[in-house]
Amino acid sequence: MTDSSPKGSLTFEALTLLRDEIIQGKIRPNERLIAADLAERLKTSRTPIREALQLLEAEDLVIAVKRGYVVREHTKDEIVEIYEVRAALEGMAARLVAQKPGAGAAKEIEKIGAHKDSLITSNDRKLIVDLNDEFHSAIFTACGNVRLARINRSNSQHFFNYRIAEMYSKEETKVSIKGHALILKAIKNHDPEAAEAAAQQHVFDALEVTLLKLR
Repeated sequence: MTDSSPKGSLTFEALTLLRDEIIQGKIRPNERLIAADLAERLKTSRTPIREALQLLEAEDLVIAVKRGYVVREHTKDEIVEIYEVRAALEGMAARLVAQKPGAGAAKEIEKIGAHKDSLITSNDRKLIVDLNDEFHSAIFTACGNVRLARINRSNSQHFFNYRIAEMYSKEETKVSIKGHALILKAIKNHDPEAAEAAAQQHVFDALEVTLLKLR
């Protein structure tokens, strides 16, 4: 590791790398994280690793235990709470975008292509997951509320979000893509109520799949 991150900080580099590995499932729930081992793997000193682990604990991604940390495994109730918050945030973001005059925001979201029926039969899971992420990120960018986007980003950084998205069946993928289409349609029609309702339903559909897959 070198001191070349945007923040100019070895701690920031370690934080970003470890966060990504946790979210993507490369480091699994309940896996122990030992500063000395991580420092050796990342070729850095223990200090930035310890600081990164403390920040990950503040983000609710790891839990401090005796002589180290473990990756947090969320309970069913915690997952439900996370999705309830996400539904409120995504609904508000979609409402704000639908209220914007002109067609610019809708065109940028549509350009991503996460609403296209052709994705339903695609076997490229990574493409579908990436387009889904781009679609939702574009809505939060277009809504113009930086705080809303920041809170949502923090609330969405969990292992099960990434893992479950890769496990969707064809039918579940169809429901998700149709959900994108409904959100986009409401935004293009400048219908805030419909946009908010479609965004919230989309999140609750995802929650249903998540709880089913994590049984």
